[in-house]
Amino acid sequence: MNKFISTTAMLLLLAASANAQSVKVDSAYANWYYVQRMEYFNNMPPVKNAIVFLGNSITERGEWQEILSGSKYPVVNRGIGGDNSFGILARIEEALKGKPKAVFLMDGINDQFRKLPHEVSIYNYLRIIRKIKALSPKTKIYLESALPINEAMTTEPYTKGRNVLVPQLNARLKQLAKDEKITYIDICPLFQDENGVLKPEYTLDGVHLKPAAYIDWVAFLKRKKVL
Repeated sequence: MNKFISTTAMLLLLAASANAQSVKVDSAYANWYYVQRMEYFNNMPPVKNAIVFLGNSITERGEWQEILSGSKYPVVNRGIGGDNSFGILARIEEALKGKPKAVFLMDGINDQFRKLPHEVSIYNYLRIIRKIKALSPKTKIYLESALPINEAMTTEPYTKGRNVLVPQLNARLKQLAKDEKITYIDICPLFQDENGVLKPEYTLDGVHLKPAAYIDWVAFLKRKKVL
């Protein structure tokens, strides 16, 4: 009952916000790259009982299979560069077709780049989580924090003024994980400085991680005993 009330309240809040402020929500996701990646995913046979890393380009660029080559479970990368919470929601059924052992969900920064209200992002996350629970109830869900960026190193105008939004989103993600009784993993301390900025030694463009950073990421997850 509390979850129903919470979800209903969020929908009403979104509707009121849109009506009061004429908020335009950019829900587009199916660009040419997304379609290409989905064609690849859909033509791959289901991998049963896998560890699935699900997210955007930050996930896609990780060599998870190689770093976790000793895992007793298969490892599957379901990252799509440029993806957002709408895109992940739209393709979640494909990611679950093999009934994964675990899903590591990590998204958020592209929603910030699009100026999506946090209420919209969190509601999309909620629907993703509920879909996983409904379609693959034995799958363990790990909700990872969105990573900060380093605006001094970025070049695109849409990245400016966005890093301040990341802690706000992560606070809501942490609460969502608590409400949904799933595990929240804060990976920000691994890669950010004391000002909450992505450390230059971990990135070349201010947004994406260098390949070696994923080794630290996996080691952190192992210390947390979630891998």
